[in-house]
Amino acid sequence: MKLILASHGPLAKAILASAELIIGKIDDVATFSLTKEMGPKDLEKELSEEIEKTDDTDIILGLDLLGGTPSNVSVALLAKYPNLEVLTGINLPMIIEYGNQKMLGQLDVAHLISMGTSGINNVKEKLAEDQDDED
Repeated sequence: MKLILASHGPLAKAILASAELIIGKIDDVATFSLTKEMGPKDLEKELSEEIEKTDDTDIILGLDLLGGTPSNVSVALLAKYPNLEVLTGINLPMIIEYGNQKMLGQLDVAHLISMGTSGINNVKEKLAEDQDDED
């Protein structure tokens, strides 16, 4: 299984570095950053080259947001690589969960999404809930 992260600017590289700080090196992850100097075709070429050089059929393309240039490029990539999984809204819990799944040799895309969404919390509300539970 392989993870390719693509973002506007350095987010993809930074989120991978943060995940690896927490759980250690995550194998088979590549990061790509869209810069001001690049156009959609440049990013598509870089991502296609990365997809082509892997023998793995389980490839996840994790993107920063839906509707931006990386996600628009992913539409063309899905036409070329129908087995590609594309997820938007990447966050640290998702990348950590990917690393854990990688160590276990399994891939559960639905669980990656679940970890990403469950990682979004309002701390003030959580504290109030905890206080209510104690009462």
